[in-house]
Amino acid sequence: MEQYAFASITELARSLAMNNVTAESLTNYFLNRIDRLNPVLHAFARVFPEQALAQARQSDERRQQGRALGMLDGIPLGIKDLCDIEGTVTACGSRQWETRTSALTADAVHRLRAHGAVIIGKTHTVEFAFGGWGTNALLGTPRNPWDRNLHRVPGGSSSGSGVAVAAGLVPGALGTDTGGSVRIPAALNGITGLKTTVGAINADGVYPLSRTLDSVGPMTRTADDAALLLQALTNAPGQTVQSMTYLAQDNADELAGVRVCVLPEDDYGVQVQRAVRLGSRDMVRMVEMAGATIVREAPPFSFEQAMSDCGKLIAAEGWRLHKDYIQDPSQHFGPFVRDRLMAGKSISDMQYQDLLGAHLNMQAVWTQWMADKDALLLPTTPFGPIPLAQVDESGTPLGYFTRFVNWVNGCALALPAGFDQTNLPVSVQLAGKAGDELMLLRIGSTIQSLTAWHSYTPTVG
Repeated sequence: MEQYAFASITELARSLAMNNVTAESLTNYFLNRIDRLNPVLHAFARVFPEQALAQARQSDERRQQGRALGMLDGIPLGIKDLCDIEGTVTACGSRQWETRTSALTADAVHRLRAHGAVIIGKTHTVEFAFGGWGTNALLGTPRNPWDRNLHRVPGGSSSGSGVAVAAGLVPGALGTDTGGSVRIPAALNGITGLKTTVGAINADGVYPLSRTLDSVGPMTRTADDAALLLQALTNAPGQTVQSMTYLAQDNADELAGVRVCVLPEDDYGVQVQRAVRLGSRDMVRMVEMAGATIVREAPPFSFEQAMSDCGKLIAAEGWRLHKDYIQDPSQHFGPFVRDRLMAGKSISDMQYQDLLGAHLNMQAVWTQWMADKDALLLPTTPFGPIPLAQVDESGTPLGYFTRFVNWVNGCALALPAGFDQTNLPVSVQLAGKAGDELMLLRIGSTIQSLTAWHSYTPTVG
């Protein structure tokens, strides 16, 4: 069964369809991996073995009767601990909420179940999803699996989902992204992460941080796998998930007619790790090799300003959501997340409305600038996973290149782009127009057909 640990969803679906493995045995295998590795990795907050095995047996029965629900039928998945599942605890990464039991099930979970996916458990998150390092002072910080000797940050806020996929505890997981919370952990864990346009995936039943900026997105090994989950999460009821492999492998002009804008390194505006710069250059060569037209241009706004404005809007809406209890010193909230939420208290209603207006204006600016472009290629994070002991919770440097996508309401795809000199992963992202996820997935799939970075896996025991 060890061949399944780091298999993609697409590969597992093929094995299930060919009856090489059953959903029950596959689920048992991943449950055993979680039982063995999670005490160290701390990726899962809660695991549902009985429910997962029952779902897997139902999947096997459907397949035996010729009623398989598509490629996700029988595939084990993790769900970020912001997503309600009726009868289970949804703590949102908070010790204070560890007895909060959901009365309903999130629409995204309903959709995955409708396609036969096996929900294996809930993954850890930064408290209330407000933090890019992936740290959680009270419930514990998931361990980045790429370093067995030193506890390094997993990225956040979808920290557990990133670690779970990278470490082979599940082949895919759900995350959420308000300022980079899918892409940052995808980058730091060496996997693929899709930040969807706000509203593309129904967020009902997913506890919010910023209703204006929140989006739900898949975290997987490959762009093709992300496409499968995107289908399941957006398809009309009853519409089967099918393979979305975009690339004809012998077609050197797969991206002919596609225009990819590359952010010039002189316009980064921040110090970027050498390995990240080299990875970005390699990705540009791959895209060009596949026939895309390359243009080099910086967007007409400041990444630093976009990061700041986006952060203010997150704080303003987070404060308004949590203000009734976040100031109460008797309640056990993490100090850093409490401070981030408290920062929104000073933002007046007029300032909040101004931020919403600026957000709408930036959407128009982005749409106009991207009118003749299909994607912007740039780093996902300026550097890779640092030791936990070196984290400065007062700063948000990992969000420098991610927050602008939320601020302009675009979509983005984070892709593995190699490793630094200490064998830690680096990442690039493709940013696109609102609603243009399939274009990014097409480019990402093409890149991954020409590179092998997404196939590398950590040694986790």
